[in-house]
Amino acid sequence: MIISKNAYISEILRRREKQIIKRIQRQKSIPFLYCVTLPLWKSAFLEIYEYDELLSDFYQGENIVVVGLAAGREDALVMTKRIVQDLAGADQMKEAVEYFCGEES
Repeated sequence: MIISKNAYISEILRRREKQIIKRIQRQKSIPFLYCVTLPLWKSAFLEIYEYDELLSDFYQGENIVVVGLAAGREDALVMTKRIVQDLAGADQMKEAVEYFCGEES
């Protein structure tokens, strides 16, 4: 799992950002955390997952790029809307992968 250097982070999580990222790197459970990701199945622009779901065996081996960390489902929905608005406003909808990953995938 890769966390984009340009990832959006909820204001609620900012105070504990470093702790949360360390827990993600160690693949530790974080019950309240939701992740906005680049699409895993190429069927959407962005996808929302519970972080703990991404730790399951089903997602092992997948190249998961996290572009947003949110405190709950509702927060993840608001964040996804904000990401889309920001990218559309900057005319970067087609370059989203480059914006978050730094290169084309």
